[in-house]
Order: sequence, then C-alpha cells, then structure tokens
Amino acid sequence: MSRRLVPSVRRSDLQAHARTGTMARPDSRSRRNRMALTAAAFTTALLEEARQTHPWLHHPLFHMIWDGKLSRAQLQSVIRQQGCFFLDTLRHAAWKIILVGGYSPTYEDLERQRALIPLVVEEGGEDTVGGKTTAHAFLFIRLAEALGISRDELFATEYLPTTIIEKNELFLLQRSSTIEALCGGNIATESLNATHVQRMADAMERHYGVARAALDFYHVHMEVEGDHAERAVRILSQLATSDEAQARGRLAMRRAITARRICADGMLEAFVGSTR
Repeated sequence: MSRRLVPSVRRSDLQAHARTGTMARPDSRSRRNRMALTAAAFTTALLEEARQTHPWLHHPLFHMIWDGKLSRAQLQSVIRQQGCFFLDTLRHAAWKIILVGGYSPTYEDLERQRALIPLVVEEGGEDTVGGKTTAHAFLFIRLAEALGISRDELFATEYLPTTIIEKNELFLLQRSSTIEALCGGNIATESLNATHVQRMADAMERHYGVARAALDFYHVHMEVEGDHAERAVRILSQLATSDEAQARGRLAMRRAITARRICADGMLEAFVGSTR
C-alpha cells in the first residue's frame, strides 16, 4: 500500500459518523436563532465537550493500552500507525501561521503570527534556537525504537485507510482558517493531551518495559500542551465573537474528534478485533 495520502474524506461522511458519538451539527435554523456566546463561555464549552468526547480519553483501545492488555506486537502496530500524524506535526503546526493575514497583513495579523511562532518552534525542536528539546517527531522515533520498531520499519509503515482519513481531515482543518485550525487542533486535542500522554507514559514504563529516558515524547507533551491550548483561547477570544464564527469553530472541533475516533476504531478492529 502506498503511503501517499488519498483525497480527504468528505465532510458529510465525517458528520454522519459524528452523530453516533458526538453531538450532531446544529441545523441552520437553530444557528440563526442562537445568540453568540461570550468568547470565554464559548471556549469553556468547547474545552468541556472535548474532555467529555475525545477518544484519547474514552476509547477502548487506549484504555487497553493503559491497562497493559495489548500484546507488545499489537502495541507496536498502534504506534506505527500513529506515526502517520506524529511524524508530520511540524507541517501541521506551520499551517496556523500561514493562514494568518494575507498579501497585505494588518498589525493585528502580525501580532497573531508572533503568538503562534512558539507552537512551530516546539514542534520543530527548541534546539534549533538554543534550547534543549529536539523535534517532537524525533522524540517519537526514539519511542518507537525503544519498543523494538526500527526507523526503517517506522517510515515504511503501510497506513490503514482510517489512519489516512484522520490525517487528511486534521490537515484540512489546519488549512481552512485560523478558527478551524485552533479549534480542530489546540482545543480539540491539545487541551486534554497532557492527561492522555501521562497515562500512555505510565503504561509504557509499567506494562511494556520502556525505559523512562525513551518516553520524552510523552513527557514533553505533558509540559507544553496546556500552553498551546491557552494560546488558542487567547486568539479565539479575538476571532470567535460571532455566532457564525463560533459555529465554524464548534464544528471544526467535532470534526477533529470524529476523525480521531475513526482512526482509533480502525486500529482496534485491525489489531485487536471488535470489543464492543
């Protein structure tokens, strides 16, 4: 199977899937009749919905990993699939800056671009600007190697269709607008990722014998994800002030969470078999 990405999944397909696991997209009539929330209330509601619905906290596959119920071979298969996204997070983060402004940016655009620079630097490696932490993708490679996955094996992984659907949808959100990029990335996942990666790191060390020194991919995300979410909240407080903007942001978050769930479902079926 080629690793070249297929065309992005249709929005209608994702929305249909979302109705089985998250709140359905509100119809146009209800959107017209609803007043925009304050920016603070809007972001608070999004963060709470993400915590209640995100598969990285609630999906059986990850609960099985946390409990040490996957075999080492099954876990290796999951990690290799996750490389589809985690080996490409620098480009994913960079789209946020590319989207801000245009040919003639405003002063506010320049301020927003600067506010997003740390997200890109962290993904690409703070060691490039005098820091100590290397690229998150390199940390992921070290994690895979500690699990017995060689670099060549990792980069030669044949991705499941559901894994490709996830990545394509997440990248599409990044390319759509600043609101959709922030709600589909920082709010949808990074706001709760510190909890997820803590549990993953604990499981890797306790159940699968991975040395703590090889778990920096998880440890660094425990430290930075809260800051990423806070940056998104500050920017959204300026952008998501209308009902239309909030509806786009809300849908972007739900699309991202649905894509993550589709990927987890695919890995569970492929490597474990249905448990539900």
